[in-house]
Amino acid sequence: MKQYQLKRGTELTPQIIKDIIDWCELRGQKLKKKLDYYQGLNDITETRPAQAGKATVLVNHASFITDINVAYLLGNPVQYQITDGMEEVLQPVLDVYKKQTIDTLDTELAKDVSIYGIGYEYVYNDEDAQPQSVVSDPRNTVLVVDTTVQHKPLYGVIYRAIYEGGSTTPTGYELTVVDDSTIREYSMDDKGTELSLVYEAPHAFGGVPLIEVPNTKHYTGDFDNVMNLIDAYNILQSDRINDRKTLVEAILVGYGVDLDEEQVKDLKENRMITGVPTDGKIEYLIKTLNEADTEVLRKSIENDIHKISYTPNMSDNEFAGNLSGVAIGYKLFNFEQHIKDKESYFERGLMQRLKLYYNYLKTLSKIRANDSLDIVTETDAVFNRALPKNDLETSQMISNLKSAGVVSDQTLVGQLSFVKNPAEEVETAKLEKAEELKYNDFGTEPIITDCLLYTSDAADE
Repeated sequence: MKQYQLKRGTELTPQIIKDIIDWCELRGQKLKKKLDYYQGLNDITETRPAQAGKATVLVNHASFITDINVAYLLGNPVQYQITDGMEEVLQPVLDVYKKQTIDTLDTELAKDVSIYGIGYEYVYNDEDAQPQSVVSDPRNTVLVVDTTVQHKPLYGVIYRAIYEGGSTTPTGYELTVVDDSTIREYSMDDKGTELSLVYEAPHAFGGVPLIEVPNTKHYTGDFDNVMNLIDAYNILQSDRINDRKTLVEAILVGYGVDLDEEQVKDLKENRMITGVPTDGKIEYLIKTLNEADTEVLRKSIENDIHKISYTPNMSDNEFAGNLSGVAIGYKLFNFEQHIKDKESYFERGLMQRLKLYYNYLKTLSKIRANDSLDIVTETDAVFNRALPKNDLETSQMISNLKSAGVVSDQTLVGQLSFVKNPAEEVETAKLEKAEELKYNDFGTEPIITDCLLYTSDAADE
């Protein structure tokens, strides 16, 4: 999957916009297949049409892989830390994040990234002049970039096909097109010959307010490489169930016997028959099942699915057999490296969002202006893995590092799993410490007069 590229300075003509839509539609066919797998609509449902009495089993590994990846990456909300002394610059942005529950949007975006291999976030200002974000469907969203090695964003295009009169093909399109300074809305016919401007307004985001978040360098989803294995697993499980059903409904064959209708009826109802000749024989015609070999094959396919997708099998006996922190670390090593790759791309998207929000709030004078401040380089996005934490061990580490004086209090406090906002927690602790210093060792508040210092107890006497 490649990005749509144009030379910088190219104006969007109706023909170019139609070409962008056609390119996105072609890409959307591949993306739809990925969504189908996540929803359990695998190829097996098409290649093995339902037959009378035949079962089709779908074990949704694709959904499992995506959900585990997203939960591990964002099971705990992303935290933002800025250089000491600049908290008042970041706080207005975090306040806007909190109002729109940005953590939920992060999860939705990460799920798109995992399924499709790419996700889009559209940033806009609402009716209250507040910056807002929404996840945009990759099947009808395109970020147009320039042809330089940096592939800087030029335009963001979001479109919606219009169907009229029961037609299965679009009769036109409604489009939102954004660049680094303007938002435009258009209507266009299905041929791309007529383009009408419906709305135009400047924006204050200081960049193209459409963020593209890839999953990997090659835009592959988390289960792309195991889709064939998922099909193989489902075919095997379906055949096992059908074989079992065939065994239960096996054909009864008689050798050297001639059963009348009454005997056949008695056999069906009472499961018993008499009067079989001494040289006759009755038996079921069945296919021999080798369950041991089938089970070995099932486990092999399942292991390959987890191995190639880097997703651990949480129900595996070997995984659950040793729960020490070091052992789990080794078992999650490949998965952790995969998540780190995802995290690097996702963090880049979060920093782009942060910059757009910061530019907007600064333009509206809701943030103290500081032209020399680069909000991206001064801020870190901290991802906390969704794993059980040993806070006792962590507290001992914090104590050791605190004594050494090599790490800031905010960073140390951020290591604790139960702390959601390290900066706020450090500030609260300082206020509580200052409050304690107002009291003497006996827990009584001092009363200061012109000449003498008395405690409140002494004053009562």
